[in-house]
Amino acid sequence: MSAIAVAVLDGAEGAAASVLRGAFGAMARAGTESEHRAARTGDANIALGAADHAWERSLRACPGRSHAHGSLIVVADSTLYHRAGLARALALADEGARSDAELIARTYEAWGTGGFAHLEGDFAFAIWDAARARVVAARSFAGHRTLFFARAGTGLRLATTVAGVLSDRSIPRDLDLAAVAAAAGGLWNHTSRTAYSAIDELPTGHCLTWERGRDVRIAPFWIPSDEILTRREPLDAAAEELRALLVDAVRERLAPSGATALSLSGGWDSTAVGGAARLALGDACRTRLRPSSISYPLGDPGREDELIRDVVAKWGIDTRWIDVDGIALLPESSPASERELPFAHAFEHWNRALARAARQDNARVMLDGVGGDQLFQVSDILLSDLFGRMQWIELARQWHARGGTGLVNLWRWAVRPALPPAIPRLVARVLGRPAPHHHLHRTAARWVRSDFLRTSGALARDEAAAPSLPTHSRVLSETHAYLRYPFFGRILGSLRGFALDEGVELRSPLLDDRVVRFAIRRPWSERSDGRETKILLRRAMRGVLPAHVLAPRPSRTGITSAYFLRQLRGPARPVLEAALQDPLLATLGIVDTRRLRHAWDHMLQHDDDDTGARLFFTLQAELWTRAHIGGAVTA
Repeated sequence: MSAIAVAVLDGAEGAAASVLRGAFGAMARAGTESEHRAARTGDANIALGAADHAWERSLRACPGRSHAHGSLIVVADSTLYHRAGLARALALADEGARSDAELIARTYEAWGTGGFAHLEGDFAFAIWDAARARVVAARSFAGHRTLFFARAGTGLRLATTVAGVLSDRSIPRDLDLAAVAAAAGGLWNHTSRTAYSAIDELPTGHCLTWERGRDVRIAPFWIPSDEILTRREPLDAAAEELRALLVDAVRERLAPSGATALSLSGGWDSTAVGGAARLALGDACRTRLRPSSISYPLGDPGREDELIRDVVAKWGIDTRWIDVDGIALLPESSPASERELPFAHAFEHWNRALARAARQDNARVMLDGVGGDQLFQVSDILLSDLFGRMQWIELARQWHARGGTGLVNLWRWAVRPALPPAIPRLVARVLGRPAPHHHLHRTAARWVRSDFLRTSGALARDEAAAPSLPTHSRVLSETHAYLRYPFFGRILGSLRGFALDEGVELRSPLLDDRVVRFAIRRPWSERSDGRETKILLRRAMRGVLPAHVLAPRPSRTGITSAYFLRQLRGPARPVLEAALQDPLLATLGIVDTRRLRHAWDHMLQHDDDDTGARLFFTLQAELWTRAHIGGAVTA
């Protein structure tokens, strides 16, 4: 268990320490050994603490999870990187002897909450500022560490997990069916609301401030750049700079000693991370880097086995292979009753298998390639930027190179997004069609009742909570969305949780703040040219990866849809069909049973992985709601 918790009680209660013990008891994982330490506040109504495993402490030179500094007490679930630069900015010596919690305290003391943008790493922390009678909490932008909170009278409960908050019986357990419906429909859900009406999730890159007598305030402290470089430097120069940044990011994230695992596919993201590790480790790569890879059958679109073998051969090491068909999509050992929220990651057990492989190689740290899609490629939305800037020749070239056909698609990708919003809305009204949304807007599955989504307020609050995105560039808007939509933070929080359960800390070098701030400002031409993608990232790995691995590919590889559909139609089929017989979500007015069953029949006959994924989300929401419906419900 790696966790923090805060309990601030109403003035006359005086039992905050007991509430804190309950929170850590609820967050403890079965069969694990960890300990929590409560910080002394001198106030019986305020308690805060942190917990971790002994093996987690071994990954840090100065492992303290809590720190008292003047009138400040900090509890942190964190792994900070680039600590030397932060210490220099704070005029501190010997950063290696200072815990993350101390560096966080010093940052807040020096710069207030605005200083949290100086923190580079994966973190969730809370500060008791006794001088101001204030609680401040924050969560890093990528979302590896989670943080949930509830208002309790004039007090506050805050914990790493939902269970930690719910351990206090004074917190209502009413289910929020609008949030359940959003999960069942596969919405990206921009709101911080959870499936419990009393509990919210702190959004990624945001800080929370609580003061007695005032409502909780939530504000962003991390916002990516809204500028794109217009000056074109040579691609090779940019690639060299990216390589240096990525090697530095990987070096910061390597285990301090022993093995570091790598979740390795044959795509360009995880191989780039592995290539950077090869450069960072030098000759020690042969003994310290331990890749693990998923093997797919011949003919499966997910198969990249041959590419992976060529990559590790160039590095002079081997990879540990895991048979994809030996990984169950819905194992009986993982019931929905053990999941905190209705959302479920479709590849949970795929990722757990990789973490278990890391432990078989005696690694406690595992690197992944998450972040490459967000930073180094772009969808056809780039056509709208070309249209808006009247770059007609380049627009025509890109449209042709991408195989663009049809006026409808040209309107959708190039013309409509570049127009003032009022014009597409007017066109839609004239044609009797729904008003157009941002191209990343995700509509609910067709079997989730639109009237319920509307009357419950799910759609309205989802749209109201969406972060504001840059309007001068749709390319930049897309990148911001992938970095800031809460859905993606939930994905990374889930992935880290799976790894932590297996005894591994997951780290994502491509989401290093310095890499992100460099990549986000690069021109779109370094991300995409016709069907060619990730141009800058691939160029940065020249000489480190085999040339044929870096070369453009005639078709996509590493596609997991065939495995996913095999599992749904095979081992998972009885579970899904049993849930379809009499779905509780239909009784609650959330889904239309006839449409749901029709979608299942369609998926059995057609290789429609989008429908399959939405059916999976609905199934998981159904199973979760059955297991948790004991409390009251609110629409």
